Order: sequence, then C-alpha cells, then structure tokens
Amino acid sequence: MIVTGKLSKMNVEVFKKILDPRPLYSVLKSRQYSQNADDIFKFYDDQPSHMLELKEKYRTLDEKDYNRFISKRAMKREPALTRQITTLSYNVSKEMMSLAEGMPNEAIFPFTRLEMSTRSGESLVLEEKELATALQYLPSQGLPSLLKELRQFQQDLHRPPPLSRDVIVTNGAQHGIYQCVEMLMDPGDPIITTEFTYTGIHSALKPYQPEIIGIPEDENGLIAETLDSVLKERLARGLKMPRLLYFIPTGNNPTGTVISVERRRQIYELACKYDFLLVEDDPYMFLNYNKASIPSFLSLDVCGRVIRLDSVSKVISSGLRAGWLTAPTALMHRAELHAQAELLHSCTLAQTILLQLFSNRSALASHLLSTRSFYELRRNALSAALRGIEGLADWSEPNAGLFHWVRVRGVEDVYNMVFHVAFQRGLILIPGQAFLYDSGATCQYIRLAFSKINVNNMETAIRYLADIIREEQKLVKQPKRLATER
Repeated sequence: MIVTGKLSKMNVEVFKKILDPRPLYSVLKSRQYSQNADDIFKFYDDQPSHMLELKEKYRTLDEKDYNRFISKRAMKREPALTRQITTLSYNVSKEMMSLAEGMPNEAIFPFTRLEMSTRSGESLVLEEKELATALQYLPSQGLPSLLKELRQFQQDLHRPPPLSRDVIVTNGAQHGIYQCVEMLMDPGDPIITTEFTYTGIHSALKPYQPEIIGIPEDENGLIAETLDSVLKERLARGLKMPRLLYFIPTGNNPTGTVISVERRRQIYELACKYDFLLVEDDPYMFLNYNKASIPSFLSLDVCGRVIRLDSVSKVISSGLRAGWLTAPTALMHRAELHAQAELLHSCTLAQTILLQLFSNRSALASHLLSTRSFYELRRNALSAALRGIEGLADWSEPNAGLFHWVRVRGVEDVYNMVFHVAFQRGLILIPGQAFLYDSGATCQYIRLAFSKINVNNMETAIRYLADIIREEQKLVKQPKRLATER
C-alpha cells in the first residue's frame, strides 16, 4: 500500500474506520413524505409493546454470538487489501495523492452523457462528471451515496430497533440469497423453508446437500405452531438444529400468501427460542393487495436475528439487477468479504440509476402505487377467468405477489400434464415440482403467473387449461408409467 503525502488527523481516523470493515448502521431521524408515500412506505408497528417483552425475555446477540452461525468456508475468507484501499479512496480528502488504485482513467471512458426518459415525462440525466463515477470501480459495499440513501430508506420504512446494522448493495435478491447460503450453510446442514418456496434458494442450496425442513402454509402463511412442534421434536430427539429459516413473508412465490402480523411475531419468537436466524426475502413487499400495513421482520428485530433481502426487480426493473441486503454488522462484514471475492462490487451504473430513483421519494411512491394497481387489476382478471375451471381445480386468490397457486383435482402428478399435454396445446405452465427441493416428487399444483400475459388472453388460456385438465384426468385413469419418470 503506497499513499503519498501526509495524513491529516481526520484522514487517519477515516483510515482506521476503513480498515475496520464493520460500519455502524446509524439511527436516523425519519423524514416526512406525502400521505401516499406514508401509505406505501410503512412496514412497522406503531405500538410495538410485544417487542419490549421479547427484549426482556431473550438476550440480544453480540458479535461473538454470530460466529456459531458462520459456515466453515466463510470463516476462511480474509479482507482484500486492494478493496480496502478502494474504499479508502472514496472517503479521504480529494487533495491527497495516490499511487495505489489500479483503476482505469475516466478519460478513456467513451461515454460523456446518459439520458433516460421516464413514463412520467421526467428525465434522468448523467453528465460526464457523474457518468465518470457511474462507470468506475466502487467499494465492495456499494456506492457511498446510495448506501446513505438506503440506510435512510430502511430506517423510514421499517424503524428497526436500535442495533448495529448496515446495508450492502447486491445484484438483486438472488445474489443476496447466494451470499446467505455461502455465509451460513455447511454441507448437510438442516434449513427451514416453507413447503413450497422460491426455486432460487434451492439452486443455491443444491451443492450443500442440506436437510430441508419444509413447513406447510395456510391462508395466513407459514404455520408457526407446526414450526414449533417440528423444532421441539428435533430438540427432544437430539437432532441437529437448523441455524436458518428462509422465507418470503409477503406474496410467497409460488403460493401468494402473506404471513399475518400475529404469525410474524410468533415466528420471530421461535427464532429466539430455538436460536436460528431469519432470512426475510421480500421482493413483493409493495405488491400487497390488501393494502394493510404489515410490520416487516426487520421492524421486529430486537435481538439481531434478521437478515433482510430487498429488490426492485418486480416493481422497477429486473434487468437492472438492483437489490440490497440489511443485516447485523457482524454478518455484514462477512457478506462484504464474499462480495470482494465474487464480483468486487455490484454494477456502479445500476447503483447510480437506483440512487436517482430513490432520491425522489414522492415520485417513487407514485410509481409504486400505480404498479400495485396495475398488477391488482391483472390478479382480479385472472381470478375471474379461473371460474372456468371450477370443479376441476382449487385455488385461493393471492393476497400479494404475481401468482395464483392452483391444485388440480384428480391428477396426482401434474408433470406430464404440464410438459406434454399443455405444451402440445400451446400453453406454457409451471409445475409445482419447481418449488420443491426434490423436483422429482409428485405434485398436484401448478403456478399461474398473471404479470405478463395479455389480459385479453386470460380467459382463452384458462379455457385451454380446463380442456387440458379434463384430458389429463382421463389419461391418469389408464395404466401408465409415472409422469415423473425421466
């Protein structure tokens, strides 16, 4: 490490903080926004008396406590000095001279201006000076100005209890999932999920050959009583206890359920009781069609057990690959080491665009409200169309998210129906097996997405589906090999 010139007293202090990769999550005073913004940007309880009871009943985790959750692989990671120098260069005085960074010179970047027009008629413009930063290397944690905005955003939306937390920018929530698995899972470890859950967690878990503890759901989401019963039995039998629960609390993919407020409190207390961490993956948080303000798990986190994953993929842009992970500081340090080794940092240009969008909170609120209304109309349209398969299938209208979860009657396994009968008829479906860790298991469910299909085609698609179900019901009555045989 070579830095020319003298370090001022202030820069020495900055330098010390940079070399200690454990940033503090500042408790910030909430800003006031429009009533619409308040409506959609509220994920906390106004009277959290139950949180005080939990805080008295269970101890808050300290930095040493987190070591028992960290995987053996993650424990071996060490900080990259070059990455620390990059972080340092963004914090020290501009008057300092440096022969340290191996960054390209901005003068060779071929772009001098970027303009993007929004649907609302406004423009996002990056002139040459801003664009130079947007095309350059960053600290692994993220663009400093975006991190500041995201810390404020999390504080305003969730009002988490005052613990040491911070954020790191990710390439969408899937990147955050992968980081959590790498950081917290050893081969063969047990992990709790909902019975049916997002395929991305299974993809990340497969190399670890975990023991999946799948907990069923009802209309109020993951059943806390069942979770308690399962963990109590494991403890009594002396089985290895899980260190992690992964779940989508609002609009679970694929079931569309929203965990009720009471269930959230129960699940959080179970995490304290049985000593596991909660990975709250919440990409559909703004697509809750009940429009009720439901406290996030982050807002309940008095003991430091929540890792929260956020993403704008479903409400702004999936290709932007913009997301962030919020976690206790001790875990944030590990996530940053992972980022240093995996990708250096998330795309700077995407982070710059995200900063521009989040800096105008009222415009963001307006967009999110219209997006929710847009998808709600589509959900209602598909719900209406599904009357065409009454008597052939069972479903409940999803409370959030982008999917209807449908159980086909009289068909033990939908695999053949999806990949042969339906596909030949020109209808593409997703079988329920896609959301099970064991994708070869039999399953009666299919997931129907209402996000992209033309509304005018919904009734036709469901009419096709009705014919397909009837045909498959006839086929399964005949002697035939199992549909899941490959």
